[in-house]
Amino acid sequence: MPSIAEEFESGGFWSCRDLNKWALVIVTLLFGISLGADIIFESIEGQVYPVLLTVIGMLSVSCVVLLWVSVTWACAVGLAMLALGLAVEGGFVYSLVLSLLLTSMAAMATTKAFRRTFLAAVVVWLVIMAVLMPDVAQGAVTAPAGTVLLLLVYAAGSAFRRLTNARLQSQRELEVAEEKHRTSVASERQSIARDLHDIVAHDITIIAMQSRAARMAGTEDAYRQAVDTIGDSSRAALKDLRRMLALLQEDQDPDPHSSSATELDFPTGAAAFTDQLQQLGIHSEWSIDGDIRSLSRSVHAALYRILQECTTNVAKYAGSGQQCRIRLDVGEEDVGLTVSNTVASRRRAMTGWSSSGAGLIGIRDRAQAFGGSTRAGFDRRGRWTVTVQAMKKA
Repeated sequence: MPSIAEEFESGGFWSCRDLNKWALVIVTLLFGISLGADIIFESIEGQVYPVLLTVIGMLSVSCVVLLWVSVTWACAVGLAMLALGLAVEGGFVYSLVLSLLLTSMAAMATTKAFRRTFLAAVVVWLVIMAVLMPDVAQGAVTAPAGTVLLLLVYAAGSAFRRLTNARLQSQRELEVAEEKHRTSVASERQSIARDLHDIVAHDITIIAMQSRAARMAGTEDAYRQAVDTIGDSSRAALKDLRRMLALLQEDQDPDPHSSSATELDFPTGAAAFTDQLQQLGIHSEWSIDGDIRSLSRSVHAALYRILQECTTNVAKYAGSGQQCRIRLDVGEEDVGLTVSNTVASRRRAMTGWSSSGAGLIGIRDRAQAFGGSTRAGFDRRGRWTVTVQAMKKA
């Protein structure tokens, strides 16, 4: 991203920056005072009121007022007034003050091409004015002295411009840092929400389905098996929650990709989740094609959570007697996961269950975090299929 100074200098010849309002007030007052002093001095010296000087002076005031609108146009009008003032006797003070003020304003608020062109034009005007002075000695002093003054106010304006650029650059960097912080906080909250959803939704679903299956079977063995499974699921949920809380209490910035990366791996999850589905009467199998050892721990954790959400949906919507197939394909540079299951009916009603879509959104976000994409829906054979493709291996 270009800096504030680079963006400003890349503007057109007539582009400019708005001036500070207090600076404009000071400039307007200084010019008004100098013009009034010049008119009074000429009136006393010439014994006649300088009407032409007053007219030109009032026209010059308009260019100072124009500074409130556009510095470049004010400088152009001011230069025209200075040139017109060469034909009028007197007005040296107000002309010099006007040239100095406009030069400083141009140095502060205009682009390099304009401010340097304006400085050169004002120096030429100053030399012409010195040549036209009736007193040759005064003209000889006016040209170099006025040029030095012009260069001094130009340098002061340039220093102010650089300070303004630095202030605006710091302000931009602060805004960018604050935006990054807000994005980081939002991403962290989203990651926590995904993990909580995956943990709670999966284990609570298994508990509820086991309770329902035991109630429908109505046998002592079914109740005993359900109690065992409910206990295991409850302990697993508590373990995951403790792991997450431990991570949040660490004195370091959390990495959304590694919230469970130290303990969660795909084969462990695949074995546990298919066993849970088997206990619900859903025939399940899983396979891995490729070298799974090449996957990083963070990818293992992401695939674990994606599979956890997929099998949660299978447990909720497939129904007993259905089939589930899990396949992990590990390529040379990326990895893909496919989870498909049969359903008794596409319109199968699950009393007491509702879907917010958060699970599929979580799957998509986890895959996108590693450069992957997702697709979910019924295939030609009527099987519900969730496909994760092109996830990076590290």
